[in-house]
Amino acid sequence: MPKPKLLLHSDWNWAATSPLVYTLQRNTKYAHFGYTKSFKILEPYFKPTNTIDKLKPFSQRGSGALQDLYNRVANGTWENFKSYDPGTHRLNTTQDLEPLRDFPLSHFGKLVKGLPTISKYVDFYSALYEHVVKKGYKSVGDTYSLFKPKTEFIKRFNDTIISEFDVKIIFLTRDPVRRAFSKYLSDRQRTEDCPSYGNPKGVRLNPLPLKLYVKDYIPKILQYNQIFGEENIHVVAMEDLWEDDGTAKKELSDFLDHPITNLWKNLYAPDRGHLVEYDRDVPCQAYGQNLQELTEDIYYHYKSKYQYAYDAWEKHYGSLPLHWGKPLKYK
Repeated sequence: MPKPKLLLHSDWNWAATSPLVYTLQRNTKYAHFGYTKSFKILEPYFKPTNTIDKLKPFSQRGSGALQDLYNRVANGTWENFKSYDPGTHRLNTTQDLEPLRDFPLSHFGKLVKGLPTISKYVDFYSALYEHVVKKGYKSVGDTYSLFKPKTEFIKRFNDTIISEFDVKIIFLTRDPVRRAFSKYLSDRQRTEDCPSYGNPKGVRLNPLPLKLYVKDYIPKILQYNQIFGEENIHVVAMEDLWEDDGTAKKELSDFLDHPITNLWKNLYAPDRGHLVEYDRDVPCQAYGQNLQELTEDIYYHYKSKYQYAYDAWEKHYGSLPLHWGKPLKYK
């Protein structure tokens, strides 16, 4: 009997992960990601600094978007979803949730009752898969938190999902400096405005000092190639997928064995830098992006500091993706 299909996308945010999920779920009906595009139910276990005594049941993890999700779904207040206008990108809209209307809430209840476990994860996504394939989808989907795969828990998780699912992983990347700058702007906005980001009194704080944490994608890609098999992993740059001649879309289609033609709106392509404006179709992408300009001086300063990330990509793939390695003139 064929295994359920599980599509994981990398947790490299600010690289158009939301438009990718909406492309796969809404536009092409390939994978359904359940109640939220970024559930991360097991993420606390993935952090090497966490011990079992530090973990809490999902229902006790505090406030925020996922807690609101828990309250709505676990309490069976389904009708509340119909009028819910998401202020966060993590919660799916009515069109996303409609296929789950007849999916028994008991599956979600078992998943979040008590401490999350790998077996609960497998049971939930197996049941979700059986449900959504009847609605015309080919796979279920989830976000995969990219912590170092060396802890015992992560090893057990990887071994289990390889055993239980037909796993495919998409690594969506973006120019390293521009991705890091978008993350900085988003963190800066949250630090100034949100209690959950170190602002308990709700007063406006001084802006975060400019400091970028630039990712070298290649070591992580190589690690996961070894774990899951290179044939089960697809790496694509955001710029190529949304802006090239269609080659990247065809390669993604071939990888999934499913036509990917109509991509969801992506405010980062073409990259507008600090000129990104709010759009309700992808509200997360504009968050804080207009706070500061990524000037040529800032770009080249960080590119020179993290040149090794660009060199590693070029050495591995032969060339850099579209627009990488040089500043853009924003329109």
